[in-house]
Amino acid sequence: MEKIVVEIDKDLEPIFGSFLTNRQKDIELLKDAIANSSFDSIESIGHKLAGNAGSYGLPDLGEIGARLEQSAIDNDLSAIETDFQKYTDYLNNLEIKFV
Repeated sequence: MEKIVVEIDKDLEPIFGSFLTNRQKDIELLKDAIANSSFDSIESIGHKLAGNAGSYGLPDLGEIGARLEQSAIDNDLSAIETDFQKYTDYLNNLEIKFV
């Protein structure tokens, strides 16, 4: 997959590392939630991601969160697994440029 290069306001640089660390924690939580079909947990993680990602200049990541949230509401495990993969791919290929 091609790198996802995103320009982020340099004012966010001091807190951006912790934001990304928390997203990696989300990945681990989602793995467990998917394995256990814990739709409430998946919905909560998706909801937080949808709300926070845009504030950090990552609207595409926020859209993934919104889809995770809705798929959890719909109990659609197949869609959740697809968006989980998109989430991990996004994070793995993300390249930040602070401007």
